[in-house]
Amino acid sequence: MYSSKNEIEKIIQKILNKRSTWKLSPRRKNTLTLSLLGIDEEEIFELIEKNLKWTDYFEGPEPDNHVPPIPGDIWKFGLIIENNELYIKFQDRPQPLDDILWISIHSAEYPINYPYK
Repeated sequence: MYSSKNEIEKIIQKILNKRSTWKLSPRRKNTLTLSLLGIDEEEIFELIEKNLKWTDYFEGPEPDNHVPPIPGDIWKFGLIIENNELYIKFQDRPQPLDDILWISIHSAEYPINYPYK
């Protein structure tokens, strides 16, 4: 089941309010995508901050699947940057971390089905 427009707008507002806490996972896919786009971590964060809309949502919230799980909901969005569809996955981590971890920011490997587009 998909989240409602209201729920999606709330999580977007929450992550924007926590902008100073954003961290990018140093996964190879993420760093390669930034390199291919010719931008750095701060620039991709600025693009997300300025462009992410509720209609870019496609999945979540869902629990973390690590063993043991890391607390915090996982959300998935897609975003077109420089004609590239990016798969964007973040975790809203509660205290004591209290940050937003961008787990994935990379080219979509499969077509994304946006339920609200």
